[in-house]
Amino acid sequence: MKAERNYQPVMVLLVLVVVGIFLWILLKDWYATRIETARKQESQEWQQRTEVLTQKLTDMEQELKAARGEAPLGEKVAEVFGPPAAEPPAREKPMAAEEIERRVKAFFAYLDGRDYVKAYDLPGGAYEEYVLAVEALSANPPRVAGETESLYEMLKNVSYFFRAMGRKRVQLAAEILKNEPEIMEPAMRVFFQWYTGPLETMRGKPSLKTMYACASFLVDTFGGRSYLLRRDSRIRLLSIYYCIQVLDRANDQKINPNGIDIRPLITGAAKDIRSQTGLAYQKNYLAELERLARKYPG
Repeated sequence: MKAERNYQPVMVLLVLVVVGIFLWILLKDWYATRIETARKQESQEWQQRTEVLTQKLTDMEQELKAARGEAPLGEKVAEVFGPPAAEPPAREKPMAAEEIERRVKAFFAYLDGRDYVKAYDLPGGAYEEYVLAVEALSANPPRVAGETESLYEMLKNVSYFFRAMGRKRVQLAAEILKNEPEIMEPAMRVFFQWYTGPLETMRGKPSLKTMYACASFLVDTFGGRSYLLRRDSRIRLLSIYYCIQVLDRANDQKINPNGIDIRPLITGAAKDIRSQTGLAYQKNYLAELERLARKYPG
């Protein structure tokens, strides 16, 4: 009887140890989950803060340029595309196809006069280099479906533009984005109007098939999204907006082999455009996205 009483504390201790180990296992997974959730939330908060600070810095740079007497946005656009482009967006009328092509040519002529472009010593100028880049992208479309089948395919997609266009052209494009932030929004608008316009008198208009392949790559692959994340927030947002436009046109032509759902892209782009400051055509973008939201109900 005495021996049995001596064993009781030992048994209680063993039971407590087992219960403690069991609780520790449960709490460990719970705690790890909480830590991971908190880490992701903190990462998202820091990313949002970084984007806000980046936008503030951009706004401050614009203010400093104005204080130093540098050309404001309207004058800069007029310098590149000519006086009609300086009209406020609210009064802008649909441009004739010939006027669109004139502005495209004016854009390349402007680039040819920039010192950083001259440093590349382009044999045929910026326009010929652009035409060669479009031909290279058309001949070597990116892989969208099956990108995650292997690490090799993912790495190939991350370096897609380098492989398809060549390092020199990619570097030149990056320098243009870096040196011409004031005119990128009107330039992207003019180029998209050219791409979707009726005239075929100028070389360099990519086919809808090529535009669909590139748009799919940018919004639906790891390689494409990683490329956009390395761009300025405004360029990234406008790129997604025009990708949506391309995917909509591809759907109208029954061209969607990658099966991309356009609806979440429309919702996300509309939200981001509403919160983005400094967009000259913000109302136009939102009106078009609202039209597309009605066209593709959730």
